[in-house]
Amino acid sequence: MGGAAEIATLTLDQVTQLISQAKAAGANALLVGIQMFNILGDNVTLPGQTLALALTTSGVPVDPSLAPLLSAIQNISKAGTHVSITLNQDTQLSLKNTRIKFAKDTSFDVSDDAVSPALNNIVGLAGHKVFWVDVQSLQLTQNQGRWSVAVKTPLETIDFELN
Repeated sequence: MGGAAEIATLTLDQVTQLISQAKAAGANALLVGIQMFNILGDNVTLPGQTLALALTTSGVPVDPSLAPLLSAIQNISKAGTHVSITLNQDTQLSLKNTRIKFAKDTSFDVSDDAVSPALNNIVGLAGHKVFWVDVQSLQLTQNQGRWSVAVKTPLETIDFELN
């Protein structure tokens, strides 16, 4: 008989608690973000307005360059390890002199590896220095207390220091 699993919509209190749990993972903003995706739960949806309000309520500073992305989020959903983000439109922003483009429908699989957290099988994310290149995965690593992120593209893997 079994039908599709019921999808739960997260409340402000639930998201605020998730943010507190994710912040315990470390001070690095990217690590906190990946941890948030890990602990969202299964078969859940998170409205963009609830996320924005929860970040404010939790005292999480949002880099002003990320404001266009945060305001564009309509919905985040998670089934298993697969996360889908629906934006109200394709959204571009600039981070550390690199243009970043998020498609209206962006998705990825989140890794629950505590040693090397990652977002894999990314669809709908691209970076631009000279020309647009799709981002396939983001992998965080820590070495002697310093965090870095490896950004895998079809052309190469680029490492960035985060501390």
